[in-house]
Amino acid sequence: MSLQAYRNEVWLVMHNSDDPQKETAMVRIYLDESGDEGPSITHAVIGGLLINRSYFLHFEAEWDRLLEKHGIAAPIHMKEFGRPHGRFASMSDVCRYQLFVEAADLINSHKLFSIGSTLSNHDYQTHMPQAVRDKYSVYAMCFMLTAVANHKLAELSNYRGNIPFILDSGNAYAKHVRQAHAVMLEWQHQGVPLNVGSLTFADDADFGVLQAADMIAWGVRRRVSGIPFGDIFTPIETILNDEKNHAEQEWKADWLKQLGERILRRIEAKTDE
Repeated sequence: MSLQAYRNEVWLVMHNSDDPQKETAMVRIYLDESGDEGPSITHAVIGGLLINRSYFLHFEAEWDRLLEKHGIAAPIHMKEFGRPHGRFASMSDVCRYQLFVEAADLINSHKLFSIGSTLSNHDYQTHMPQAVRDKYSVYAMCFMLTAVANHKLAELSNYRGNIPFILDSGNAYAKHVRQAHAVMLEWQHQGVPLNVGSLTFADDADFGVLQAADMIAWGVRRRVSGIPFGDIFTPIETILNDEKNHAEQEWKADWLKQLGERILRRIEAKTDE
């Protein structure tokens, strides 16, 4: 089976079953994380893109051609451009810039929206109860905010279907994301409209959209952290332009307090069962 045939089968099969959470979806959201809870990292980020089925396979084919043109073996990760030890450390500044110009143009021409959710590590430590932090990392919080932002975009677009979430299988915080997804599904079952579909993890080596999500998440974190893009990475900033259908949200202190209290009550209720 060719890679393109595999991608098409994944689109059709992964969300086509009797389970209402795995119904065939015309729109899906591909996400990746950026940053960690280390002392030198100010923010955690989850970012990516929404894409519909009619654009998906064309994007994948064009992404493959883009990497082949630049002599790059998939997957491409932004951290690999670090010098002097990154896989792409030897790539010249001119070649890097051209790669990002073409990648940004491809993403902007195929996405429905790009999306980014951010959380200050300081705010997370300050406003989230310890019992909640023990179960839900900053990336769980970012995933929840992403799900809410995704719902708002669906409302604006008058889209009523559930939207599946696909993340890189190499995500170190997969357990926390699964827990956050379960919470969102629980709230949805209680009548809160969220457009939350299934959660799936896939290998980013197989999907250009996940590699694009890595690029978007990296760009969002760089911007929210106040780190200049510099000339080489400037094209990525064009993806994060409101006029290019980019939606971005940062956790506010009051929201964290309210959510922390709600999740803490949920944890305590389950402990008492």
